[in-house]
Amino acid sequence: MSIAATPPLSLFTLKEGIVDSAGDQVSVDAFVADFQGLRHFGAKIGEALELGEAWTGTAQEDDLTVTYAYFGEGTGPNDPGAGAMIAKKTLLYELLTKVTTQEL
Repeated sequence: MSIAATPPLSLFTLKEGIVDSAGDQVSVDAFVADFQGLRHFGAKIGEALELGEAWTGTAQEDDLTVTYAYFGEGTGPNDPGAGAMIAKKTLLYELLTKVTTQEL
């Protein structure tokens, strides 16, 4: 695959209740919608299994992977974390590693 054909990776930071990215607002809005859905789903599963809130979540489709992770201070809306979105199905470990090693 050539560099020009490589799907772009968008990185996001979660800090003090705000999602930020070097990308455009459309990308941020798309990530926020998926992030809120993943977070809600993780909270429901964690509640049902008595595990608490999920510190990470990922959704994959053939042409999209979205993931987020918190950095250990907590999983509330104001706690620090990061996320990523890429226009392809990708390995969970690779994307999670990229997200959790961001410099904030």
